[in-house]
Amino acid sequence: MQGSDHVRALRLRGPRAATIVDVPDPLAGAGEVLVRIRSCGVCGSDLNAWRGVAGIQYPLAPGAPGHETLGDVVALGPDVNTLRVGQTVTGLMWNGLAELGVARAEDLVTVRDGTSLLGEPLACAMNVVRRSGVGAHDRVAVVGFGYLAALVVQLLPTDVGGWIALSRREDSRSLALRLGADAAYDLSSVPAKLWDSVGVVVEAGGVQQTLDFATWLTAYGGRLVIAGYHADGQRTVNMQSWNWKGIDVINAHERQPATYVRALHEALALVATRRIELDSLHTHTWSLEQAAEAFRFADERPPGFVKGIVRP
Repeated sequence: MQGSDHVRALRLRGPRAATIVDVPDPLAGAGEVLVRIRSCGVCGSDLNAWRGVAGIQYPLAPGAPGHETLGDVVALGPDVNTLRVGQTVTGLMWNGLAELGVARAEDLVTVRDGTSLLGEPLACAMNVVRRSGVGAHDRVAVVGFGYLAALVVQLLPTDVGGWIALSRREDSRSLALRLGADAAYDLSSVPAKLWDSVGVVVEAGGVQQTLDFATWLTAYGGRLVIAGYHADGQRTVNMQSWNWKGIDVINAHERQPATYVRALHEALALVATRRIELDSLHTHTWSLEQAAEAFRFADERPPGFVKGIVRP
């Protein structure tokens, strides 16, 4: 028996229309495990479903769109010999805004009991660092400073030539300074000397404005790294500027599960050896019944908000 007859899950029936429903217990198939979910982060990419971006089909599957999950293995499907019941796991698992979820065993990584880290965004941040190619003495700028950016800068090589942050939000700039930024600027007050001067620029805001500012900052022959999630419509870019400056434009998003899992292992190794802030970035917590409030906070980003966590 893999659980009770029914479990609770979030159901998005339309834009900003969330309810809690009872659904039959999910079952772990071959190569899969059943996980009792402890927590699920609300990702910026989840807001597309919350806002009703064109192309989203409602109602979403129960538990969707949650994908930043942490939980405990409660049952094993056939042919699973890499995990055990009772282990705490994180990694790639979908429909995580629910009490129970199913994931492929090979997409999960075990972590110590009692941890609150979310594996999927940590793996995303590690992939951003890897794909950026940042190395010794490179100067780095991060444009748009939220949760992902706060993870990225803490995973940078220790021998980078320093980093700066740009953000519209005062509290985000304060967070960047606390995490080690050489300077943090409002988008309205970037010093003129910074334009065309930064070797590696990570765009992490996912909006047109941060893409524009990242382009302007990137040095001749530099690298512009797209880490922001631009899935809510088209963007325009200044190809003349990209061509003239001879910059490399890098899409830092990955879609291969094995690449995510490898990146998660790399990130966890750094977490074990460095003083990396994780728990303090989880600034707001809600129950599953309050998940609509979690989405609203992620959408509006009130002062002090960095990351919202739903605990089923």
